[in-house]
Amino acid sequence: MTAFKPPGAGCRFATGAPSPSDSSGTTATSSAPSSTTTTSPAVTAVGRCTVLEIGDSLGNDLGWGMARQLGHDHALRLVQADKSSSGLLTPWFYDWAKKEKVLLAQYKPQLVIITFGANDEQNLKVDGHVLAFGSAPWLTAYTNIVTKMATAATKTGAYVLWVGMPIMQPNGYRQGMALINSVFEKVATAVPGMTFLPTWDLFANSKGQFAEAARVNNIPSLLREPDGIHFSYVGENVFATYVTRSIGTVYHVQITPEAAMYIDR
Repeated sequence: MTAFKPPGAGCRFATGAPSPSDSSGTTATSSAPSSTTTTSPAVTAVGRCTVLEIGDSLGNDLGWGMARQLGHDHALRLVQADKSSSGLLTPWFYDWAKKEKVLLAQYKPQLVIITFGANDEQNLKVDGHVLAFGSAPWLTAYTNIVTKMATAATKTGAYVLWVGMPIMQPNGYRQGMALINSVFEKVATAVPGMTFLPTWDLFANSKGQFAEAARVNNIPSLLREPDGIHFSYVGENVFATYVTRSIGTVYHVQITPEAAMYIDR
């Protein structure tokens, strides 16, 4: 692996090694991030940073929530560039490989937050051959696509925070999301500058099952939409609070969500 050059331009993001309790790594249903970095800098003021947030419709949910959490933080410039119904396997609809390069050149972010997977549970056509979802050839091809997406950003000097899919209500679909998350986590252990942030447990109940609702800031609240996939307004804020706080934890900077919402455990 080539060494990763961290962002500059007055942005003080810096990654560190996991604590000893996290040294064994994470799983697709864990709530701790996995990363390839090895140093442990002290927490510092964030400086001035540009954060590019891209993804599918769940990325939209996250981005809308993050806009509320970071709306008045002039040290962080948030650029939301999601596309509903898009994914990594539908370039004929929206070519993310090309779009990402345009966005990176235009905004020159120090951090790219990526949220994909909701529309990737499908077969993949490679060189005229159809690869069945979940098969070994599909996993290899999808891993390559995710790797290219991440390294396109890290080559520019931006960190990548890849946000995992949350637990879903539809049973078969939920199983596919767990498989897709496992690819994201695997790639994060191989791409310098990339961190995988699981969200599965965040939206599961104490039994590890899908939670449609929960007590949020001590108020009974609906977290998800009727489809069992997307987030309600409160769910968006819970999602964004978690990711915003994780930015501070992973990149060792002082950052506070403005309208923080937490699930009472």
